[in-house]
Amino acid sequence: MNRIILLRHGEAEHAGQGLTGGWTDSHLTPLGQKQAYVTGVRLQEVLEGAEFSFHSSNLARASQTAHIIGGLLGVEPILDGDLREFNNGDAANLTVEEALKIQNPPTQPLVDYVPYPGAENWRQMNERVSGCMARMREACAETAVIVTHTLSATAVVHWWLKLGRDDWGRISYDLDPASITLLTKNQFGQHTITRLNDTRHLATEGCESDVEAMPGVKA
Repeated sequence: MNRIILLRHGEAEHAGQGLTGGWTDSHLTPLGQKQAYVTGVRLQEVLEGAEFSFHSSNLARASQTAHIIGGLLGVEPILDGDLREFNNGDAANLTVEEALKIQNPPTQPLVDYVPYPGAENWRQMNERVSGCMARMREACAETAVIVTHTLSATAVVHWWLKLGRDDWGRISYDLDPASITLLTKNQFGQHTITRLNDTRHLATEGCESDVEAMPGVKA
């Protein structure tokens, strides 16, 4: 695997409804569906003639995005639960305000912080996603196209850059709905972030989001 095209799912319903993200299994908004289509059109250009594998989180907002894109690319996505967003345990399907009432006080190191009852910590999520990427590296084509979420996408970037597990405490990324992040190897064999949170394809069609969906954890 020499290239990863990393996509965040399109705009999802839970953001506008004031619900937490994480394992809240919401679907795409009409705008999110348009974003997925526009992203698929862009990928048709990027992937023309390339051999690639196509993977997605199995949460509804990601798999719906992947199926819209896959319809344009002529491929079925491989759905994988290990590409899911951060497991927010008992906070799933709650409003952000309700989740705050059950949130555990932040602890250090941040990578071991369990924010809600029944949730995983960042170390566990990173290990889950990293294990998925290691399997993918052994089995997939030259290019992997991956549809996932903000924090699980961050874990993919960390895996690609071979960052340590404790780097979760100091490094993160802002990834907008239906954004494209391109991870490649340069001429020296170095693992590179060629493009991060690219939404130019959405701006061209006037379909960028003005809401932000995160799992709901507050510092």
